[in-house]
Amino acid sequence: MELTFVGLSCVRLRGRDVEVVIDPIPPGVSSRPPRVNPDIVVRTEGEGDLSLLRPGEGRPQEVSGPGEYELRGVSVVGVAAGDTTIMRVEVDDVRVCALGRLNRQLAEHEIDALGHVDVLAVPVGGGDALEAQAAARLVNALEPAIVVPVRYAVAGLTGDYDPVDRFAKEMGLAEGWAPQPKLNLTGSLPTTEETRVIVLEPRALAGP
Repeated sequence: MELTFVGLSCVRLRGRDVEVVIDPIPPGVSSRPPRVNPDIVVRTEGEGDLSLLRPGEGRPQEVSGPGEYELRGVSVVGVAAGDTTIMRVEVDDVRVCALGRLNRQLAEHEIDALGHVDVLAVPVGGGDALEAQAAARLVNALEPAIVVPVRYAVAGLTGDYDPVDRFAKEMGLAEGWAPQPKLNLTGSLPTTEETRVIVLEPRALAGP
């Protein structure tokens, strides 16, 4: 499974037979928004505009709100958390947890409902969501194998957010780190004592 970071809270998951986009970037946010063609759109809050999705064969299936869903071989669990719904999406046996615009710590029952998490997409830029220190505290509570920071300052995207460097420092990432274009994973990841921090290049301004 290939995971790329698009921008804001948006990540794209490409499995063997399916493509999933979580929290598509809304119109007007990016000066050159990417156009993607997912089979499934997963949202952590409300309904949104699909105009930035490249037309494919039919409209993508959409999932939002608390509950358990199974479609096209993809398992989705939505856990209510205030104004947002935390979405755990499993593609090719890899569990990705998207927090959207979460702006608080999770209660124990919410953490229990999510279960094991391979990859956590956590907001780190403050503003309308978690800032670096709070995000690091939540990572320690959830103990994912890998954490991918999202919702931070990106040139060309609107929003008042801190740079990702603050979170990298908070998590003890060594100086000289560089963002990667994508993350490739095969199957569920074993539980480890230390979470790996992977900063991905935002694709929001990279074209199709």
